[in-house]
Amino acid sequence: MDKLFEPTNKFIKSTNLYKFQIYLEKKFLKKFSSYNKLWRWSNDNPKNFWESIVEYFNIHLEKKRSFKAYNKKNYFWNSTFFNNCNLNYYDLIYKNNSPDTAIEFIGENKYKEVITYGDLNKRVNALSNFFQNLGIKKGDVVVGYLPNIPDTIISFLSAAKIGAVWSSCSADFGTQAVIDRFSQLKPKLLIIADHYFYNGKKFHYSKNLRLLKQKLNNPRILKTSYPSNKSTSQLKKIIFQKKYNRINQNVLLDFNHPLYVLFSSGTTGLPKCITHGHGGSLLQHLKELALHTNVKSKDKMLFLTTCGWMMWNWTVSNLLLGSTIVLYDGSPFYPNTNRVISMTKDTKSTMLGAGAKIYETIQNKYKSNKKNVLKKISCFISTGSPLSPDTFKFINKNLNSQSFIHSVSGGTDIVSCFMLGIPTLPVYSGEIQGPGLGMNIDVYNEKGKPTKKTGELVCKTPFPSKPIYFWNDKFNRKYKSAYFEKFPNIWAHGDYVKKTNNGGYVIFGRSDATLNPGGVRIGTGEIYNSLQKFHWIEDCLATGYMTENDEKIVLFLKLSNPKINIDFRSVLKKHLKASLSPRHVPWKVFVVKDIPRTKSGKNSEILVKKIINNDKVQNLGSLANPESVSEYRMININE
Repeated sequence: MDKLFEPTNKFIKSTNLYKFQIYLEKKFLKKFSSYNKLWRWSNDNPKNFWESIVEYFNIHLEKKRSFKAYNKKNYFWNSTFFNNCNLNYYDLIYKNNSPDTAIEFIGENKYKEVITYGDLNKRVNALSNFFQNLGIKKGDVVVGYLPNIPDTIISFLSAAKIGAVWSSCSADFGTQAVIDRFSQLKPKLLIIADHYFYNGKKFHYSKNLRLLKQKLNNPRILKTSYPSNKSTSQLKKIIFQKKYNRINQNVLLDFNHPLYVLFSSGTTGLPKCITHGHGGSLLQHLKELALHTNVKSKDKMLFLTTCGWMMWNWTVSNLLLGSTIVLYDGSPFYPNTNRVISMTKDTKSTMLGAGAKIYETIQNKYKSNKKNVLKKISCFISTGSPLSPDTFKFINKNLNSQSFIHSVSGGTDIVSCFMLGIPTLPVYSGEIQGPGLGMNIDVYNEKGKPTKKTGELVCKTPFPSKPIYFWNDKFNRKYKSAYFEKFPNIWAHGDYVKKTNNGGYVIFGRSDATLNPGGVRIGTGEIYNSLQKFHWIEDCLATGYMTENDEKIVLFLKLSNPKINIDFRSVLKKHLKASLSPRHVPWKVFVVKDIPRTKSGKNSEILVKKIINNDKVQNLGSLANPESVSEYRMININE
């Protein structure tokens, strides 16, 4: 792999990571001669490391007599951090009442809004008072079906302030997809906007509010409006009402009190409700943003995300460091593919984050010979799917040759990263630089042994941002099954990776059946559930076809009536787009005679994926109908 970025000694000494290292060396009278030695120490000494994170970032902990920073139990999943102490995720933001910009919003409708830290705290204070007036209390669930607008952040922080549990779905989710998620949480309050914009079109998605309310067991409804010069809404009126302006102190909460619920992709049935705590999310995000991403208070981060993706939660945590979030809602390529570059320049952003697919699209559409067109960007953050070596080189050559390319990998499961950037080390094309501090990762073969070849990404010891539990998961059965079935007491993450000679990592895709088109994880179970309404579909299977830069969804159908006289492909695509999202729409739809199934009745997604991607398939003994496989071998996927 080509070396693209070599930090100078001056740059290294200016990084937050270097300053933190010096702090540790003085505190523990140790010398760390390399990042690898610092990383190893952070895993060998979890109590000292995570206590140092708390101290370094001045996190307020209310400790009880039986306080314990790290409680290693018999099992990974029930080991805990900072037992018997209280805090609140919002506390560091609450303390910042400065006139500095917290949020700079840009909508596809060209509306702009700037909110200072002082303004943000006033709005959060007012809305949290309103929540309490409604009877919302600690532990109650507040959900948002919202675009990526300032009101979404304000709603989340207001819930966090009083100890309510937050969850969100982006506005482009179909009604059923929202019901599948929120109905499991039984929310007390649903916050919804009137419309959103995407690719030049206005979408009124709140028209199904009555159905939502019914299916969610009649929560209270709070309406907001898409930001504009003329926008007025119930929420807007609340945050500017004098009666809600009284001071509302943050509720002190147990370290593991739930902060938000994120959702798995729903590979088998309903999406799992992955619940993350105040303390773990706070510590992990501070570590990743400050030490690994090198965010400072003067920075402005533009991250292209929706509030249904964990990168939204991660991006919001920039507020913990006093930096500015540049919040954009809409298509990143409207009205043209130069939109990202022009918006980055116009906002004077210093950090740009996006899914790998967005960078690849910019690369494919870029027609200029200009170099360093984003010279103010100090860090390019990429996630969602592996960033190709060619796209690494494009960013370095055309966007900014002096910038740090920060490729990260983790996910919803940990609302953070296992592997990510290390600003004190070189950047090589196609590689994630290394493991995060306090994340004791390795690569295992199928026998559960470390391997230098491609294998399963694992984490061998606990970390604070592991899920506190899955919502409605009696006896933690789903939790344990999700991560600890493959290797006893070892977290198996579901990624195939390889460690490089440079100490970095290359990801080769998911080891499970989750789809990843455009860098967004999608569960096949959601597709299957949505297609159940079509009686002429007897059976179906969705899997992924790998192209050079992306994964595309391929849908196989077994029809109850092969002579069906409707344009069923168009019908299905239209339905999936409306009921779930545009990301769920298959690239190709094929009619087959049968769907391969195991003897236990499960369809064989991974097997079919291997066949259509020309991978070696060995064992068909687990299939109830092995004869079905031959048809798939004959399919020309590109026809």
